Amino acid sequence: MRIRSLLLFFCGFTFIFYGHLKAEPEFQFVSFADYYGGIEQSEGYENLRARLFFSPRCFGTIDKFDTDYVVSATLWGQPIGSPGFIDAYDIPNEVYLSKSSARFDLSVGQKLITYGFADVYGPLNAPHSSYSDILSLDDQFEGRRPDPLIQLRFYPTTDDCIELTYIPITRPDKERDDNVYLHKTMDTVIWNDDPYLVNNLHSIFINYSRYAQKFDLQLLYGWYTEHTPDFKIDTIDDSIATDIDVVYNRKQTFGAAYATRLGSATLSQDFAFNLTSDFSGTDIGAQDSDITVNTQILVNLPWNILSQHSIVYAYFFNHDKYDTGSDKVAANALAEEIHDFHIQPYQHILFYVGHFERSFLREKLKAQLNVGFFFSPNIYVAPRLSYSITDRSRWEAGIDYTFGDPPNIDLRRNPSNDNFFTRFVMQY
Repeated sequence: MRIRSLLLFFCGFTFIFYGHLKAEPEFQFVSFADYYGGIEQSEGYENLRARLFFSPRCFGTIDKFDTDYVVSATLWGQPIGSPGFIDAYDIPNEVYLSKSSARFDLSVGQKLITYGFADVYGPLNAPHSSYSDILSLDDQFEGRRPDPLIQLRFYPTTDDCIELTYIPITRPDKERDDNVYLHKTMDTVIWNDDPYLVNNLHSIFINYSRYAQKFDLQLLYGWYTEHTPDFKIDTIDDSIATDIDVVYNRKQTFGAAYATRLGSATLSQDFAFNLTSDFSGTDIGAQDSDITVNTQILVNLPWNILSQHSIVYAYFFNHDKYDTGSDKVAANALAEEIHDFHIQPYQHILFYVGHFERSFLREKLKAQLNVGFFFSPNIYVAPRLSYSITDRSRWEAGIDYTFGDPPNIDLRRNPSNDNFFTRFVMQY
């Protein structure tokens, strides 16, 4: 019933405005079929996922209102893997109207917005929830999920832009489907399956951008509902089985970013100070406040190899200052699960991610390599191959492999770290 209502909405939207279009609407369509297999040594070979994916997109201009529109959707089914079909709430992707003038742009609807210059682990990309339980870290089809919003952009000069974005209601990160039993403390984490977060409404982002010939700059402030959950822990006792609910608290981000040329390379840095609801660090189930810096260098190497290097450093305030209550053993066990789950097991985190690619056969074959040096597991390697069969079709394959043992915790997002995939993509 929900799927039928959403399809009727898209058809109705197109039908109402079709007679007022300035020109024929433009259509884009992406579809693929893929297969993932798990090759984790400790678990043996495993069928992880087979998916049929479709993403239509329609855009154009409404003549009567001199307004641009975008309507897009995402649909998929998984004969292997869970869940079997996409959630009906995730079918509408970007659906919005935008109107421009000499000084202002106004957008209303469900839209993706991006802040900062970092391509991976961007600390300023605070808006929108994301798919957390993904099989490939560079998955191009399961990224962030757009929110309903009102966005106003003001251009005081040709180089400057002041942007105000209001998000009335947002969504939680897409986590695993089932509740998680914590073996060490006999507690059960109850996941939130609500499509939208209704307890903390209203998020606001203010962004200033300046794009010049040699130096680009962004300044950001965000007051918003955090999409990654905190955990409401009422009892810390490994002899009492309790339910732990997830909660989504307020967060503030103060950020700055710049990009500039450095000889033949491009250098960019994103800085973010994230102020959470528990700056003191006493809440064992809450995220700690942090400062995160992402340094990214894009440079061409010999033999026509394009490379991108990202170094990310994060410092967490008041780390491990949580209140242990009367059961220190249970408190330490819960802290191990939650801090590792939030990717903050240490007060200082430093890691490197590198991307290398080169084209062959007159751009038809592309070879890529992603590498990461993390705190745990130690090394991540992800080779990729992509071959263009025609102008509108290609075959892709890749491997995600981590050296070293992944964290042995129940809340680990992806229990199958090592996998391979093959994919056939059609794009019109």
